[in-house]
Amino acid sequence: MNVLSKWVLFVLFVFTSHAFAEVVLDSDDNAATFSGTWTQSNVGTGFYGNDFAIAQGTGSADSVRFYSPRIITSTGTWCIQARWTSGANRTTAAKYQVFDGTTLRSTFTANQQLNGGAWRRLGCVTLTAGKTSEVRVSDSGVAAASLVVADGIRWVWDESPVNQDFCIAVNGGFGGGGVTFVGKNFVAPANGTCQPWSGTMRAGSTVVGTSTGAACQSNDGVLLTVSLQTTAPEWFGVGQTATDHIELCRLNSPQGCQAGVGSNRSSHSTGSATQVTCTTTLRNIPSAHD
Repeated sequence: MNVLSKWVLFVLFVFTSHAFAEVVLDSDDNAATFSGTWTQSNVGTGFYGNDFAIAQGTGSADSVRFYSPRIITSTGTWCIQARWTSGANRTTAAKYQVFDGTTLRSTFTANQQLNGGAWRRLGCVTLTAGKTSEVRVSDSGVAAASLVVADGIRWVWDESPVNQDFCIAVNGGFGGGGVTFVGKNFVAPANGTCQPWSGTMRAGSTVVGTSTGAACQSNDGVLLTVSLQTTAPEWFGVGQTATDHIELCRLNSPQGCQAGVGSNRSSHSTGSATQVTCTTTLRNIPSAHD
């Protein structure tokens, strides 16, 4: 029996709401915490605030810690911007480590020989409401002939629609004898509309399939229908595709859901499903597949 045969499944589905706001938190080097040897300078133009700081790349791992001037206001995607003054003697690989509280989220690099004198986006990370974020600038690994500039940091709330991974566990889900579908950066559709779905299917110990399809929300907001095509050559076989049709009913829907939802209509297998938290394990896409 193939557990990835066609399903029509029932799940209690809860829509979540997200806060949208234009929020910018910034801090310059005057509010930063320095470690090692740094020199303050106000020579030239294009720096943020009163001045900027410079460290010589001597291998001593000098660092500056910029802290968000207040705690993070909303859990979600925050984009990190930085300022520096550019020049031929600057490093091409300044390191910026971004922390969510004490958790390292990502490390970005910037070529400080170029694009100085303006806010430049390094990248985006997930930050947690109620925590203080830290961006650590370091000259670790920088050649002795190069300088690292620490000038200013901004935390900018991502104003685009909040895209988050969306996970559906079927028959116990990944690790529980079933499978879990992970929609990467999925946006739940508005009533009477559809959104594309693309992501992975997780099963077994390291099975990873590629799933694509669409999710459509009924006009009355009662039912979300997810139809997927999944390929996993190491598991299904080359050229084989599994089709899944999942119906998700919103929790406490006043209209209720149609009769028969929750029963399998393909006669191949039966099972239940539920929306689950997308853990790090579920999001992970390993290089070795079953």
